[in-house]
Amino acid sequence: MIIAVGVLFPRPSSTLCLPPYLQRDNTTMPKLWIGIDGGATKTIARVEDGHGQLIGLGRSGSANIRWDAAGAWESIQGAIAEALNQGEIAWDDSQYQWYCGAGLAGTQVPEACEHFLQIQHPCNRFAGLKLHSDGYISCLGAHGGQDGAVIAIGTGVVAYQIEGETVTRVSGWGFPQGDEGSGAWLGLQAIRQTFQWQDGRDEGSPLTTAILDRFEGDFTRFMVWANDATSKDFAAIAPIVINQAQAQEPRAVALMQQAAQEIDKIWSALVSKQRQPLNCSLLGGIAPALEPWLGESLRSRLVPAQQDAAQGAILMIRQAVKGSSFKP
Repeated sequence: MIIAVGVLFPRPSSTLCLPPYLQRDNTTMPKLWIGIDGGATKTIARVEDGHGQLIGLGRSGSANIRWDAAGAWESIQGAIAEALNQGEIAWDDSQYQWYCGAGLAGTQVPEACEHFLQIQHPCNRFAGLKLHSDGYISCLGAHGGQDGAVIAIGTGVVAYQIEGETVTRVSGWGFPQGDEGSGAWLGLQAIRQTFQWQDGRDEGSPLTTAILDRFEGDFTRFMVWANDATSKDFAAIAPIVINQAQAQEPRAVALMQQAAQEIDKIWSALVSKQRQPLNCSLLGGIAPALEPWLGESLRSRLVPAQQDAAQGAILMIRQAVKGSSFKP
């Protein structure tokens, strides 16, 4: 019997498809369960055996299917191969039946999902594949497959909430048009204050001095950098804001408060869609520094993440297999 590939787009009306290269099954074969956490900068693969025991972890390059579907498959293969090597399992070992759950960047674009699954790729041995966003599998892992929410605060900001069959996404619409409260947003605000200080439009502060000191006091160098800066570059300025806020520098404290207010708005949007109170886990590199500034409504519902995103991806494919007509 055959399990279909679940192509679950981030919308309620998900679809199922079965490409020809996935039409294979042998219930007597040992199973390998693969979880893929594929983001814009890196890909993590986790491989478990049929009993849930860890075989290996692998890491590779980016896996954004919107921008490079073929490259995403290459990153996935590289990460899986590294994980398999730790268990001394060859990539071309045909004695196993392979099931993969993948949470990838770029899945918000349905056409990208369709193209990703249609192109020829090196991972055509999968007997079952379930595809969703990297944010979704983070949420699934954080709450061990149960209902709950996550707010990931790093370079950008995105929130996911799972309640039964209802999946809610808030924010994560990119920088600079969105990502309020993120590391990139914090950095950009500090950069703006530094320009205003240099112009004489605003007073200087220990924060703006610290920003310019990063460029050895060279305003021309600072200006050139700012005009070429990406979201990652702006996010690299966020630690300066955080350090200044910890020293109670007023401008930095105000920025941290504003960032926290933006995260509180995200939580309010999630709460408005909840049928019952849900817990929330904070993820991402900026989250620990921002947590003390958050409102009580959110802080009272915070719980540590139970599992990581790659483990969430394995939960996803296991749930898909369990809920299908195929029972491995």
